[in-house]
Amino acid sequence: MNKDKTILKLIERLKRIVDFNLIKIVDYWDGDLCAIGLRKTNKLVYISTCNYIDSGTNKYDYILDILDEFDETKYETVKEVTNVSEDELNEEVKSFLDI
Repeated sequence: MNKDKTILKLIERLKRIVDFNLIKIVDYWDGDLCAIGLRKTNKLVYISTCNYIDSGTNKYDYILDILDEFDETKYETVKEVTNVSEDELNEEVKSFLDI
């Protein structure tokens, strides 16, 4: 996976607390090295580290989307949050994806 180290390190830490057999890592943003998605059925969590690469902190922006079951290019954003800690992100991921 060709992603920024902030995303790769996040994925490694997430693997310690989330069963990755229950979700898929998706990359709908090939050109964005600071973004990744976690998907379970029609629920998608978009995670970005772009705004915090040079900050030296583990901060994140995320978007929670519900994908249309017939057309994945259509979705409804249910929540958009910026500047959260990794603990906050982890709790939101687990809650939203029911894992």
